[in-house]
Amino acid sequence: MRVGGQFCPGVLHAVQAKDGLLIRIRVPGGLIEANQLRTIADLSRSFADGTIEITSRANLQLRAIRNQDISHIIESISSAGLLPSPQHDRVRNIVTSPIAGLDSEEFIDPRPLIHELDRRLQADTVFVNLHPKFSFAIHGGPKRFGHDTADVSLDAVNLGAAPYLRFSLGGVSSGFVVKPGDAVDCVLATTRMCIELAKESSLPVRGKAVVAIPGEMERILDALSHMLQPSPLSMPASTVNEALLGICPTPQASRVSIIPSVPLGRLTPAHANYLADASPEWEGDLRLAPWRGVVLGSIPKSAADNIVGQLRAIGLSCEGRDGFQGIAACAGITGCDASLADVRGDAASLAQRLLGHDAPSGWTVNLSGCDKQCARRHGATAELVAGPLGYTLNVKGRRVASDCSREFALDAVAALHENLLSEVAAR
Repeated sequence: MRVGGQFCPGVLHAVQAKDGLLIRIRVPGGLIEANQLRTIADLSRSFADGTIEITSRANLQLRAIRNQDISHIIESISSAGLLPSPQHDRVRNIVTSPIAGLDSEEFIDPRPLIHELDRRLQADTVFVNLHPKFSFAIHGGPKRFGHDTADVSLDAVNLGAAPYLRFSLGGVSSGFVVKPGDAVDCVLATTRMCIELAKESSLPVRGKAVVAIPGEMERILDALSHMLQPSPLSMPASTVNEALLGICPTPQASRVSIIPSVPLGRLTPAHANYLADASPEWEGDLRLAPWRGVVLGSIPKSAADNIVGQLRAIGLSCEGRDGFQGIAACAGITGCDASLADVRGDAASLAQRLLGHDAPSGWTVNLSGCDKQCARRHGATAELVAGPLGYTLNVKGRRVASDCSREFALDAVAALHENLLSEVAAR
């Protein structure tokens, strides 16, 4: 299946990149076990480029893999339980909050629904050929951390006597809610209908495509009517929370979540192994986050300062002053033939300019090696897009410079950062 002119990677669908083979590993809900992360760390050190990339849908990537090593990597990933169904290798985008079950504002803990959905997706061959970017989202409360619009989404709301889940398709609210006990049935039935309706209309199997067909939302709602009831609440405006950082409270007063900054969303094997060791040592857990980060969840409050110090010592700051906060970059010239700049190197140079300063609220910067802007986040504070003659610089969606040197572009973004902090201080 081609996506954007290229094969979308999986574990069994390695893609040839400039620096070697690239694989993507499904981690439903970002809920990863310590032994699984340790396995990926070992593979990265021995058979890849020594980094573990976290994606914006909380999956993992390894790159710079040699052809002769791919069989061993597949076997190891499968043994770790990260490839439970080879047929469903690329049916992977199941998203939830990275603090699911640890958020005092939640109405329900969505993790059991995430696990049930994943299990039932893999048990049914009708879902084998879902579009690799088809995504499911189940949120137990009001917090959102991903900018992507899910194809099928359920969002918990409190209707007084009991929680329900608001049902949306392709970002369009249905106006109906479903009981938690019917949630997975609702999602799977909707997905089956999306497959059928997209086939009838020769469209990609995506929620947005299906809901755009006149009358099809009504057709789906009619088929699901036995599970749905009208929502007495209107759909609130969609908001995306800022990435979490530092020591965060949980509903248990004696436990906290520890959330470090992960520079450019890339863990080293040393980072991964420390997290994999700390989680079981303190009877906590691990989650990958859609801001391309990681959460060390449910850690004893008494151990937090020590763990934060250990993380700082290995290069994972919890203070938000490492300069990398909010900065994202594509693979760049070392990993992609299309890239026209070393965007990861330039991102590191930008972080050095910002080192020691807090990030302004909502601060996000995207550096892209070409105008395809892979992994672009919409609505970034600043965008640097490399071209043949230099960078194009966009600030809050408006072009402010073209064909400028890296030094000019990085200095301009650093000046913008300083100005935004000054504005905050002057209020």
